[in-house]
Amino acid sequence: MAERPDIAVTISWRPFLLRPNTPLEGTPKPLDTPENPRVGARMAAAGAAVGIDFTGKCDRAPNTVGAHTLLKYFEGKPEQNRLQEILFRQYFTDGLYPDFSNLRAAAEEAGADDLDEVMAAVASKDAQKAVQVEAAGYSRQGVNGVPFFIFNGEPQFSGAQPVSAFKRALLGSLA
Repeated sequence: MAERPDIAVTISWRPFLLRPNTPLEGTPKPLDTPENPRVGARMAAAGAAVGIDFTGKCDRAPNTVGAHTLLKYFEGKPEQNRLQEILFRQYFTDGLYPDFSNLRAAAEEAGADDLDEVMAAVASKDAQKAVQVEAAGYSRQGVNGVPFFIFNGEPQFSGAQPVSAFKRALLGSLA
């Protein structure tokens, strides 16, 4: 993007449910032991290389519908990217489960103006259902992992990628 300032790029976080049938309270993770760490050496090293401390502190695999509903509320707003970074830090580093109170704290930290309005949207069954429907649509398009990247409405690739992959996808989407 820095090499091509003539190209307008908008980044938006979209929902994808890795485990769509996870109960609201999540599912227990195994104990974090040296023989069976919650964060493997490869993931820990990959995170450390880019300044992310994957701690494995959270004892539950999450139901992420609430987090995705919160992100959807911020879609198109400058706070959305900051909010996603806060949610990542809360879960992966701080070990906080994405329950209602932690989502509220994330929204507040991201700079939400009206927390009651924001959290009413997160609690809305209609908003949650819309997020689930959108996420299922990406699954039907062949997305099966995160992160995944979409350029001009077309899924391109999943997982960590070199800068060259983004250049090809971005420039190819302009053709």
